[in-house]
Amino acid sequence: MLRFAHLTLFAAAAFLLGTGTAFAQGTQAAEGESAAAAQETRKTPAMRERVYQRLSEAQACAEMDDITCAMELLTEVREMQGLNSYEVAQLWNFYAFIYIGQDNFREAIRSYEMVLEQPDLPLGMETSTRFTLCQLYFQQEQYQESLEMLDTWFAITDMPNPDAYILKAQIFYSLEQFANGIPTVIDGIRVAEELDRPVQENWYRLLNVFYYELEDYPNVIGTLRTLIQSWPKREYFVQLSAMYGQEGDDLRQLALWETAFEAGWLLRSNEIVQLAQLLLSADIPVKSGRIMADGLESGTIESTETNWRILAQSWQLAQEDELAIPAMIRAADLSDSGEMNLRLAQSYQNLARYDECIEAARESLRKGDLRREDQANLILGSCLFEIKEYGQARTAFELAAEDNRSAQNARSWIDYVNLEEDRERQLQAALRR
Repeated sequence: MLRFAHLTLFAAAAFLLGTGTAFAQGTQAAEGESAAAAQETRKTPAMRERVYQRLSEAQACAEMDDITCAMELLTEVREMQGLNSYEVAQLWNFYAFIYIGQDNFREAIRSYEMVLEQPDLPLGMETSTRFTLCQLYFQQEQYQESLEMLDTWFAITDMPNPDAYILKAQIFYSLEQFANGIPTVIDGIRVAEELDRPVQENWYRLLNVFYYELEDYPNVIGTLRTLIQSWPKREYFVQLSAMYGQEGDDLRQLALWETAFEAGWLLRSNEIVQLAQLLLSADIPVKSGRIMADGLESGTIESTETNWRILAQSWQLAQEDELAIPAMIRAADLSDSGEMNLRLAQSYQNLARYDECIEAARESLRKGDLRREDQANLILGSCLFEIKEYGQARTAFELAAEDNRSAQNARSWIDYVNLEEDRERQLQAALRR
């Protein structure tokens, strides 16, 4: 979020010697003053020599950091009889300058307010004072006063600079008037382009905040794309990818994550894992598996049961059961649940590694906490059947049959086991004759 800079725009007061005018305070407000406005004729009283002399001496003291001397001289001026409005305005202007140097912003505000109370101010002095007051109000979190002062500044300035629009947008943000902030930032960007001034990254960041607060996600996406195009940074890729995900644009989300990964911007374990999961969702399991395997091996991905399970899932979906098994073993070792042991048993079954299938299935049942214990017994029975352990296989199928979801399949297996067992007995009997 953009914040107010610490009044760096306040320039030192300086006399324009020989002109009869006092200080020319340089603020950004002066940039916004059009040629026509600058030439507006106001009948401003002239500064008399005795006042000018004391203020010059006060300035000299201030430049030597002798604030006590400066304030004493200002008191002398203040006590002079018959000061005209312009002299009073310059007196308070100098007070404000000193108070700003002391970070006494409350008194600086009061002094600038006194400047504006004087009639017939030169236009340049009024515009600079109003803009400065707007900033001081903003810094003191007097946001409504800041907005009102800036509006009066806009009213007397024909060509405001882009920074004024951005300041106004910041005020709208502080007032939580997000809808009002959007056109204000857009105006600031437009004016900058018209004046051939560089558009600032933070302006688009502020615009993005307004859209996000209003839940205008299509425009959040558009603003983030502009930020990426002009100021490519990791945070914008990550934010835009998240927005695509929120809007259901999975392909664009994945494309951005891959770009960020190739750029080396995905530094956290969870970010790399999210990329792997996006690849799985897009049916690209081989690349998901490679990213997970490399990350787990290098340590950039945290070694957790979940992450090893994602790696195993990637290899399984890629039909790389041999690669999936080591990942499942690691996941199973890190898990208190029998689910990963059950998956491991299924992979061993697919590879016809029946002894290992039996061991993994039994371990899954021992650990428990299974979503489908009946499936574990079915796999266990199937692998026991393959090594002709018919009695143990039948027991496993009988346990599976206790669950209605597997009862029919389990009974079919029991019938098959009985038939095969009878066939084996008949074969053995025939061989003994």
